[in-house]
Amino acid sequence: MSHLKPLSFVLLALIFGACSQVTMLEGDGNLNKENDKNKDRKEQSLSTGGGKTDKVIAQQAVSSETNRNNQAPNKVDVRDEDSLEKVSDSDQVKAEKRSVKEKTLAQYCKKLQKNFTKYGWGKSSCENYPWKFVRTSVNGDPLLWRTFGRYSDQPEKTETTLIMCGVHGDEITPIKFCYDIIDYLEKVSRGEVKDNKGGEFVNLEGKYVIVAPLVNPDSYFKRKPTRTNANGVDVNRNLPTKDFKKKALSMWKNYYGSDKRRYPGQKAMSEPETIFQVNLIYRYQPDKIISVHSPLTMLDYDGPASAHTGGMVGSRANQLLIKMSEEAKGYRIKNYPFFPGSLGNYAGNERNIPTYTLELPTSNPAKSSTYWRLFKTSIHEAIMHEISGEGFVALDDEELKELEATN
Repeated sequence: MSHLKPLSFVLLALIFGACSQVTMLEGDGNLNKENDKNKDRKEQSLSTGGGKTDKVIAQQAVSSETNRNNQAPNKVDVRDEDSLEKVSDSDQVKAEKRSVKEKTLAQYCKKLQKNFTKYGWGKSSCENYPWKFVRTSVNGDPLLWRTFGRYSDQPEKTETTLIMCGVHGDEITPIKFCYDIIDYLEKVSRGEVKDNKGGEFVNLEGKYVIVAPLVNPDSYFKRKPTRTNANGVDVNRNLPTKDFKKKALSMWKNYYGSDKRRYPGQKAMSEPETIFQVNLIYRYQPDKIISVHSPLTMLDYDGPASAHTGGMVGSRANQLLIKMSEEAKGYRIKNYPFFPGSLGNYAGNERNIPTYTLELPTSNPAKSSTYWRLFKTSIHEAIMHEISGEGFVALDDEELKELEATN
């Protein structure tokens, strides 16, 4: 595959590069690293944000845009990646917006801790983490993510892993699982974790990890958690796959018997939680995605599956699938079908991003510690395993229009 990105992606990269100030609830809100000329990029930690779009493609995007006969770039919804603090905002307005965000996060963390206590999970430490968020759920809860790691000397060779949990709120154990991952990566970042095999301290040099522990908070915080979000939409059937318009609703009616738990929505990407997932993928261009669910007791994989179908990426992706299973006592691998609007279809099938679905055995919150112990090494191997290649497929013109329509 060519090393040049398609024009539609270059435009998207330009917009993301220009709007890469992500608001964090700590320190200075200006996180645009392309303008931070006083820091050595080799030593700069990515814990403050940024991604491959900013580091690898920004210069190419500017060059391409110069040659576009001065045409204005498409306006794309990048609110998950853009700071709410505009350059034109006064200091007072910025302070007010930051105050609102701090209050929203504090309320969220209080609710989360209440649930952690309810399930016997101990302290969440939610209020202590440097979260990133801009977008909120239907009911106004923040859609949070965290980043860990550092770029290598050659940023394009940095292995980037996106991990998402809590896509379905009634799948309880994956939510604690992602918080266990965050706690683990905190320890790795502090140099407190040794490799079980070599005995050396583990580091994240050349690795970058994005963790979104609760993609669908509204469904989780209900008195009785549900699969669907506050609008009754399954946000793992609402992604803008190429077959959505033709098949999503008809398959929901004919295959699922109009089961309300799997309603895909009338239109793809109609939900903030769906847009959140899409924006994370396009901001960070992960080399692989791990989505944690329950309770189907299996490892599923979507994407290039072999050297024959996916070159080096496919070969390495298949090796990781086997490795993750082996490290979890031979956990069952199953080729589960993907569906219109699903992440496996959108990222793995259509964009050739190796996408792994880890289905924990149950949703029983009392089993959370057991599952983390079982899969801890598998997750470690997944983060460290090198897959990086040219598997990413950009948005085409029609998809850009769909994303633009969400503004």
